[in-house]
Amino acid sequence: MMDLIQIGMVTTMSDPRFGDGPQMDHFTSIAVCNGIGERLRDIMKPGAGHLPPRLQDLMDQLQRIEDAPSIVPQLD
Repeated sequence: MMDLIQIGMVTTMSDPRFGDGPQMDHFTSIAVCNGIGERLRDIMKPGAGHLPPRLQDLMDQLQRIEDAPSIVPQLD
C-alpha cells in the first residue's frame, strides 16, 4: 500500500519497495525527466549517427505496430 507524504508544498506517494529510504520529490522527478528528454533529443537528432541498438529495436517495433492493420472494427 502506498502512503501519501507531504514534502513542503508537494504531496508525493511513498513506494513500499523502497522502505524508509529517501524519496524523490516532485521537482527532482521533473529535473530527471527533463534530463532524459534532452539526452533522447540529442540521440535522435537527424544526422546524429546511429541509435543505440536497444533504442533502435524499440523504434523498429513501434514502426511495425503503427504499420499494422487496426484491430478495431471500422464503423462505416
